[in-house]
Amino acid sequence: MSKSILPIVAIVGQPNVGKSTLLNKVSGKQMAVTSPLAGTTRDRQYSDISWNEVTFTLVDTAGINPLAKDELEHNLHKQVDIAIEEADLILLVADGRLNRLSVDQSIIQKLRRTKKPMVLALNKLDSSKAWEEKLAEFAALGIKNVFPISSINGRGIGDMLDFVAKQVAKTSEEEAVLEENQNGIAVGIIGKPNVGKSSIFNAIVKEERVVVSPVPGTTRTAIDSQLEIEGQPYTFIDTAGLKKKTYRQAQADTYGGFQTFKTIRRSDVCFLVIDSIEEITKQDQRVAQEIFSLEKGIIILANKIDLFRGDKEKLRDYVSMHFPFLWMCPMFLVSGKNGEGLEEALAAIKPIFESRNKQVDNQALSEFLSKKIKHNPPKLLRDQKKPKVFSLHQVNANPPTFELLVNHPAAISQQFRKYIENSIIKDLDFWGTPIILKLKGKDKT
Repeated sequence: MSKSILPIVAIVGQPNVGKSTLLNKVSGKQMAVTSPLAGTTRDRQYSDISWNEVTFTLVDTAGINPLAKDELEHNLHKQVDIAIEEADLILLVADGRLNRLSVDQSIIQKLRRTKKPMVLALNKLDSSKAWEEKLAEFAALGIKNVFPISSINGRGIGDMLDFVAKQVAKTSEEEAVLEENQNGIAVGIIGKPNVGKSSIFNAIVKEERVVVSPVPGTTRTAIDSQLEIEGQPYTFIDTAGLKKKTYRQAQADTYGGFQTFKTIRRSDVCFLVIDSIEEITKQDQRVAQEIFSLEKGIIILANKIDLFRGDKEKLRDYVSMHFPFLWMCPMFLVSGKNGEGLEEALAAIKPIFESRNKQVDNQALSEFLSKKIKHNPPKLLRDQKKPKVFSLHQVNANPPTFELLVNHPAAISQQFRKYIENSIIKDLDFWGTPIILKLKGKDKT
């Protein structure tokens, strides 16, 4: 089982101190929206970071404005509170060009009360000339670990990450032990609130471990249940629903969303639960996209089929139309109330898990690629070199990851890349799971 439970480092601070720019710089991706306007970041953003052989999740948060009084800002602060609560280390970012009084004391006091490791990053110090002076000034805040950095040019970030990685290394080891104790195949039961996740969970474990209620949001935290089916051990994880990202949601709902994210990360395969008697919403699609982007195996469960009175084949078509990116994933019409369809859904878990862990030998991949190129060779793109494809190798499993060696990645069209991805799933039997296809260039010029 691949490592998926990671320590969390929360980036916090007042608006416009460069938190999102820091996340972008460290992750090497343009993930969070950056802007000179205060308050650009509204939701938490996540990125997995590996540094000094330690991997952790870096979480960006909305800016804390202690003087804000409106409801929007108040609820944004709740989201920050949740990130702080879940974090293993807190990375407080301040504008190093200002004086120490620019950092609100109420924020520092809040962070100290958590008794969690804390790092102060003095950002926007693009030159090292003022570093010693600024370190001496901000030392008066009483924070032991202070690092001058520049999120723009990367100056000082390496030293800061050295310290952060060392601090979370112990947590990383503890989380690895926790995951090792996770029994068998981990299956997360995921979906928006009130689609019947707890009813399905109860039907699977055959005991009323979870309160089932028609009121949305009854389940607040993840609940594990370990059981064995035909000799195969499983850990089933029921979760709180992923609610739409609004800023008026209660703290418990925000917490539930964070727990659901962590549950997806823990899972090998996820049951994506939707309500068969309600219209599919953008929120259903967002939940599905969250699972897909985290590259987990997926089984779609259209729940409450005992209450459905329409044409079941049309229902299948309707669901497929709203989740086109899940074309490779099986779908089952089920009832958490009477157990209909659940036996078939459970039987689909192990084959998907085995596909995720399968390793295809190079000879089989070479024959596969040769056949596919002969049938549909890559086409020349405007203003690009003639595309050439040399080889295909599998470089990892769970999730299945492949590397396509080409002369120049920019010369390979998205259509050809998609053709190879889809063909790998169909021809090499990777049904039920997203795969990763990386392009590696051979040309040095």
